[in-house]
Amino acid sequence: MATEAIYEARRVQGMNDLLARNWWALALRGAGAVMLGLLAFLLPGATVATLAVLLAAYLLMDGLFAIVGGVRAAQAQERSLPFILDGVVSLVAGAVALLWPEASLFALIFVIAAWSVITGFAKIMTAWRMHRTHGKWAWGVAGALSVLFGFGMWVLPSLGLLAVALGVGSYLIAYGALAIITAVRLRRCLHDRNHHSNHGNAVAAE
Repeated sequence: MATEAIYEARRVQGMNDLLARNWWALALRGAGAVMLGLLAFLLPGATVATLAVLLAAYLLMDGLFAIVGGVRAAQAQERSLPFILDGVVSLVAGAVALLWPEASLFALIFVIAAWSVITGFAKIMTAWRMHRTHGKWAWGVAGALSVLFGFGMWVLPSLGLLAVALGVGSYLIAYGALAIITAVRLRRCLHDRNHHSNHGNAVAAE
């Protein structure tokens, strides 16, 4: 039992170290979300096709970085399922939005809602295993926000395309901000860890 606990603790620590080393990818995902969210506010007269193309661009970028995180986790023999799930769903949703730009508003809402709920649960799975100092709360809130936004998207179509654009914009800005906060916390933890490691090596050398 003690051996299993030690093994699990090492796996959790390994995943947190992996996240810290890839803080820049999360920062780019957050920055991309904020920029797209602001763009949604600046295009109040956007058509469904315009929103679909903008969303597709973000989803493809987001999915690519998530897949990279999953591959690195697998190479380090860490749990890669949340990253892979997040990335694959984002890539599929992005491809659908890109290849079907003339879809109806309902179809676009379905794509956004499904992506948001599934990736939201994947983020919560990742946050569950993160250390508090690594931005656990911010990433957990981002996941919960994604799930709630996904379910809430079913209400927005009845309010019109403008409500959808503003809803998507608000969500992306909030999610992007939380992703950037998490990335900053991860970078700080990586810096502290490297500092302590280098300091320890210097002491040992003396």
